[in-house]
Amino acid sequence: MKRALLLLAAVITLSISASAQKFGHITTQEIIENMPDYKAAQTQLENESKKVETQYQAMATEYQTKIQAYQENVQLAEGALEKWSAAIRADKEQEIMQLQERIQRFQENAQQSLQQKRSELIAPVMDKLDAAVKKVATEGGYVYVMDKNTVLFINDALSTDLTSAVKKELGM
Repeated sequence: MKRALLLLAAVITLSISASAQKFGHITTQEIIENMPDYKAAQTQLENESKKVETQYQAMATEYQTKIQAYQENVQLAEGALEKWSAAIRADKEQEIMQLQERIQRFQENAQQSLQQKRSELIAPVMDKLDAAVKKVATEGGYVYVMDKNTVLFINDALSTDLTSAVKKELGM
């Protein structure tokens, strides 16, 4: 009997403590988009992307020029084969293919480089957000803080929106 009463007391204590747990949620995207560090990172990424696009456009223009010159020479050579030998034609075709391969490698490398740069620039922003969420959650006694956009359902009556508290912690 004594054991049953202790077990019942333990169950009641656990259920009371479980119901006292606090849950919070934030809207991560809203916070991040308003962080000055994020905006600065986005500006840097846009500038880097513009540089890459400029280089790509120069290469594409060079490619189009070579294609056009090749096609004009092929037409001219149709009437007078001695003006454009098979060796010159093969050399020009090879040159165009190499340029096309170079453009493709450039695109792949540029994409990887931009992705790496994005990771480098966004990591400190995410670390800052993470620290702010942990501080707000710890100070508020929250057991869980979830991102509202990644959870299927949040009962607003049982979960507190901490978005504004995290923004305040970040000085926004």
